[in-house]
Amino acid sequence: MKRKIRYNIAFLSSFITILVSIFMFMTFYKYHVDNQIKTLKNAGEVISNIVLSSNMDGLEKRRVYMGSDLRITLLNLKGEVLFDNYFEDVRKLESHSDRPEIQAAIENNRGEDIRRSSTVNMDNYYYAMRLENDLILRVAHQTETFYSMFSSIWPITALILLLIFILSYYISNLLANNIIRPVKLLTKSLEGDWDGYQEIYVYDEIAPFIATFERQKRIIKDRNRELEERAYLMDIITSNMDEGIILLGTDKKILTINQSGIGLFADTNGKEYLGNDFIHLCRDIELNQALDDVLEDRTNREVMIHHNNRYLTIYINTVLTGKDLTGLLLLVVDSTKKHKLDMMRREFSANVSHELKTPLTSIIGYAEMINSGMVKTEDIDKFSARIRQEGVRLLNLIDDIIKLSKIEEGSTEKILEPVDIYSLGQEVINSLRVLAGEKLIDLDIQGSSSFMMGDKGMLHDLLYNLIENSIKYTPSGGRVSLIVEEDKGHTIVRVKDTGIGIPKEHQDRIFERFYTVDKSRSSKNASTGLGLSIVKHIVEYHDGKISLESEVGKGTEISIRFKSIG
Repeated sequence: MKRKIRYNIAFLSSFITILVSIFMFMTFYKYHVDNQIKTLKNAGEVISNIVLSSNMDGLEKRRVYMGSDLRITLLNLKGEVLFDNYFEDVRKLESHSDRPEIQAAIENNRGEDIRRSSTVNMDNYYYAMRLENDLILRVAHQTETFYSMFSSIWPITALILLLIFILSYYISNLLANNIIRPVKLLTKSLEGDWDGYQEIYVYDEIAPFIATFERQKRIIKDRNRELEERAYLMDIITSNMDEGIILLGTDKKILTINQSGIGLFADTNGKEYLGNDFIHLCRDIELNQALDDVLEDRTNREVMIHHNNRYLTIYINTVLTGKDLTGLLLLVVDSTKKHKLDMMRREFSANVSHELKTPLTSIIGYAEMINSGMVKTEDIDKFSARIRQEGVRLLNLIDDIIKLSKIEEGSTEKILEPVDIYSLGQEVINSLRVLAGEKLIDLDIQGSSSFMMGDKGMLHDLLYNLIENSIKYTPSGGRVSLIVEEDKGHTIVRVKDTGIGIPKEHQDRIFERFYTVDKSRSSKNASTGLGLSIVKHIVEYHDGKISLESEVGKGTEISIRFKSIG
C-alpha cells in the first residue's frame, strides 16, 4: 500500500507537470503565431502607406526593407508579381494567384497563411492586404518551426521533469509514511506486538476507522479465546475417546484424526497421515468404496470391516455447509468384542439346540421302541434306565444353562459370607470319592484352612466342576489333587491331575461354553461342555483370576487366585 501511494503521488505529480508543460508550450506557440501575424500586420500598414503615397516607382527606388527579415511582395489582382525585395528580376517569379493569402486578400481585403518548408524545416508567415489602388501587398517572415524550438530545449525540459519526479517521489514517500503509520501501528496491535494504539496521532478522517478497528479487535480476541477453549475441550474429549474420529475433505484427504483413530487403523504417528489420502491409512476396498458412494449420493452409511485382527464399525456422515458438501466425518468403533460375543451367542444358541436335541432324540427314540413293542420284556428295564440317564443329562444341562445365565446377567444377588475353602474342598472330595473309586483314581486334598468372602453355593459348584472334570478325563489309576494355600493375602486353589492333558491350540478356548476338545469323549463322559465356563464366570463373580497349565499325556493344573480374609 505504501509503495502504491508513493508511486501514485509521484506519477500524478509528473503527469500534471507534463500536462502543464504541454499547455505552456501550446500557449507560447499560440502567442508566437499571433505575435508574428501582428508584426506582419503592422509592417504591412507602414509599407502600404509608402506604396500609396509614392506608388510602385517610389517603392522600387527606395527598396524599402531591402535586406531585412521581412519579404515584401507587390502583386496585381491577377497574382502577377510586380515587386519583391528578395528578387530584382521579378519576371522570373511564377504567378501567386493560387496562394491562399492572395485569394483571401482579393476577396476579403485581408488574408494570412502559414506554410512550412520541409526542406529547411522553417515556418513561413504570410500577410496580404488589398490596397486602394487594387494592388495586393504581401508581407512575409520566416522563423524556426515550433518543433525545432522545442527540440532545442527538450533536454533541459526532460531534466526538469526528472528532478520534479525525484522530488515528488521523495515528498510522496514522506506523505505515504505519515498516511500509513497509523495503519502499520494498528496492524502491530492486531498481531499482539504492540498495545499503544491510544498513542497514535491520527487525522480526523481515520479516527472512526481506528475506533471500529479497536472494537473489532476486542471482539476477535474474545472469539479467539472462546475458539481456543472450545478447541482445547474438543481435543481433550477426542483424545480420551475410545472411538476414532476422522475428518476428511471432499477429496478424501485427512484433515483431522484423533489418537484412537490412529490406533484402530495403524500404530504410527498421526502426523504422517494429515493431508494425505485416506487410502494411506486404510486400503480396505469396501470402506473406500463406501466413502466414494457417500460423496456421490450424500447418504450416510455404516460399514463393518475386518482390519488388523479387529472388527471395526465405521459410521460415515456427511458434513454440509448449507447445501454444499464440505467433507466427511468418520466415527470408528472397535466392535471386536461385540462381534466375538455375537459369534459366541450364535454358537451358544446352536450348541444349546444341539445339546438339548441329542438327549431328547434319545429319549423319544427309546420311548417309541418300547411303545411299538420292538423291545423285549426283559430289556424294558435297560431301556428305561437309558431314558432316565438321558433325562438326567438333559436336566443337568438345563440346570447348568440356568446357572450360567444367572451369573452372566448378574441377576443373582451377591450374598457373600466367610467361607473356608479347605473345609468346602473336603466336602466336595468326599462327595466325589465314589466316582473316583469307580475309576481307581486316587483323590486327595492338601494344604490348610483359608478363608475368603464368597457365595458358598457357587464356590461349591466351582470346586465340584473342577474336580469332577479332572476325574472324567484322568485314566484309571491316575491321581487328582485339590491344593488350598495362602499367599500374601490371597487364597490359592489348585486342581491338579495326571489326566490326558489339553493340546496347546485348545487351551485358549477351553473356558468357552459348550467347547470340548474331543466331542466323542465328552459324549461318553456325559459332559455338557458348560462346567469350565461356569467355573470361569464364578471366578469373575468373586473378582478372582484363573489360569491353566497343561501338557498332553502328562496332565493339567488349573490355578485360581482369590482375595483372602485371613
